[in-house]
Amino acid sequence: MNGIFETIYDDNNDPLSFSCNPPNSYGAKLIQAYKILGGVPERDMLLRTSDKPVFLTRGVNIDGGPTSGYSDVFSNGRRNRGDQRFDRDLGLRVQRLKFWQLEVIKRKREHLEFKIKRCLDYSDQLSNEVRDLSRMIGSSANRSVDDQIAAVMGEMFTPGAMNVIVSKDKFGKDIGRIGDKNSEEDLLTEDANSLRGLNDGGGTTPV
Repeated sequence: MNGIFETIYDDNNDPLSFSCNPPNSYGAKLIQAYKILGGVPERDMLLRTSDKPVFLTRGVNIDGGPTSGYSDVFSNGRRNRGDQRFDRDLGLRVQRLKFWQLEVIKRKREHLEFKIKRCLDYSDQLSNEVRDLSRMIGSSANRSVDDQIAAVMGEMFTPGAMNVIVSKDKFGKDIGRIGDKNSEEDLLTEDANSLRGLNDGGGTTPV
């Protein structure tokens, strides 16, 4: 329903194509509406799917030079611009210039762009969820639900693991401190104080 987005960039990290399939999906319709309003997504936006994350690139090795060990370039080619967010004088002039068409700009630049980016993110999240669910019902080692349950049970009943105690207290309110096997007092009061780690037989109540 939301569609699958595809974002293609060239070697200079400039966008080449933004698309969403199938053509009748919600995401494809949003992109089409953006184009109808005169927008060119590849020129106006920098959409990125989750398989193209943005991160700060590694700087050059420290060698005593003025720029060694430092990087201000991100993986999409953009530099760190510092803390200055806007220029007041220029901002006021631009505001006066676009005031007469502000509502049209908002409809395209703010409302529609926000919907496109939200749909892209939702599509990514759904794709990740489908992939995770497929792994959970599959047979891959340590990924399926059955394998994970077996791993939990194996850890719970490992002798001396101190993760569980033998108790019918389903809320775990009667779980005591870790007992010391070298302490005669702890050995004598193991049951009374619900001490952990002394009974190597495992238990049924998670800590």
